[in-house]
Amino acid sequence: MKDIILVVKLIRMKSRFLICLSALALLVLIAVQFMFVSDTYVTKQKQFDARYGTLAREALRDFNNQDFNFAFDSVLYLLDNLALEYQFPDPDSIMKPVAGAFNEIMASYLEPQDFMKEAIRKAGENPEFTYLFHMKELFLIDAGYEQQVYPDSLLFDPPPNGALLVGAYTHERNFFRISYDIYINFRNRTQMIFKEMWLIMILSTSTLLLVFFVYFMTLKNMLLQKRLSEMKTDFINNMTHELKTPLSTIAVASSTLENRSVIRHEEKVAELSGLIKKQNRHLTELIDRILDIKIWEKDQVRVKRQVVHVENWIRDLTDAFLLERNRDSMELTLEVDFPSETISLDEVHMSTAINNLLSNAVKYGRPPCLINLSVTEHEGFLILSVTDNGPGIRKDELKHIFEKFFRGRESRQRVIKGLGLGLYYVKQIVEAHQGTILARSDPGKKTEFIIKIPLSNGHFTG
Repeated sequence: MKDIILVVKLIRMKSRFLICLSALALLVLIAVQFMFVSDTYVTKQKQFDARYGTLAREALRDFNNQDFNFAFDSVLYLLDNLALEYQFPDPDSIMKPVAGAFNEIMASYLEPQDFMKEAIRKAGENPEFTYLFHMKELFLIDAGYEQQVYPDSLLFDPPPNGALLVGAYTHERNFFRISYDIYINFRNRTQMIFKEMWLIMILSTSTLLLVFFVYFMTLKNMLLQKRLSEMKTDFINNMTHELKTPLSTIAVASSTLENRSVIRHEEKVAELSGLIKKQNRHLTELIDRILDIKIWEKDQVRVKRQVVHVENWIRDLTDAFLLERNRDSMELTLEVDFPSETISLDEVHMSTAINNLLSNAVKYGRPPCLINLSVTEHEGFLILSVTDNGPGIRKDELKHIFEKFFRGRESRQRVIKGLGLGLYYVKQIVEAHQGTILARSDPGKKTEFIIKIPLSNGHFTG
């Protein structure tokens, strides 16, 4: 037994180690994928900037080399006159700051933008961008005179992040000198880059999702195996205890029978012999239950249906159940309302299922133990309901109570005997009749088990 417990502990330690190692590997994979995608994005960004920056600069150079372009000369002429006005202002006039006036005129000159867009389209590309003028320096000049008017207290906003520098210029006329940069800012730059990365993004995302799925399923299976291992350990402990009790009784009775003084008393011999037979029968039942697990798992049990008069069957069953137990320790209420009278089912197996539910009600019911067994017919189903006044079942345990070897916290705390097989058998028997079973619990008050067996499956009326 100690060896089994040690093996279970080693398995648990190994499971925790594998879970932690898998989680670490998953985090490393996420980090690697993130770095890979980030590096790819940066590379694509540089390629994007290089491609469109080159196209824009070539287009702007072609624009400036055109002999028929006189519009910009007109702008410079206008700025020259404006600079003269600022050097010799009219005292009665209200004028904008000189840098602001220059910036407004230069920013409104958008002919290069249209030329660049057309040139880029001819190259087979069709991005949407904005033409930006950014002033660096502005001087008002005259013979022997020079005054810097920008940068000053009026500072213009820098170009937005990601804007491409496509030209840097300095122009000097009679009364001013200006230095400025030309930028283009793509409105959907990020979307265009990600569009080029669509295959990489899909492969990266698919890889992560696949790894997440494998990790989740592995973790789920490991936790399931861990829980099953704990349940089996609990089963072995319970089984050991269950087997030791009758074996100890048989050993004591056998030793007593060896006493010559006891042999002379026939009544005492008969009593001890009956005790041995009883405990032997109990041992046989325990062994049969363990063997039945494999039979149910391999689906070797087949229900043998026969026509059963429901009310007579249920009343005989409850009478036998009460006869085997102390009637004073419990109160069993029977309600039967079954108009069809008979049904086709396996009486032996279904009686076992009902007995298991009633036995559980006695085990867990609070004294005085109140049990209600209801048998009704509803919408083509035989409805069997067993309700007790026990402490109820915790919500997190309800979904596991029909699993083999499972025993709730209440049964462990109160040291209630059992192998964790009773409800497992009940579920198997009900499903073999194409029926369903569910449990409802009101913690601290009651638990109700409801069995539904279809009447249409082999139903006969009496």
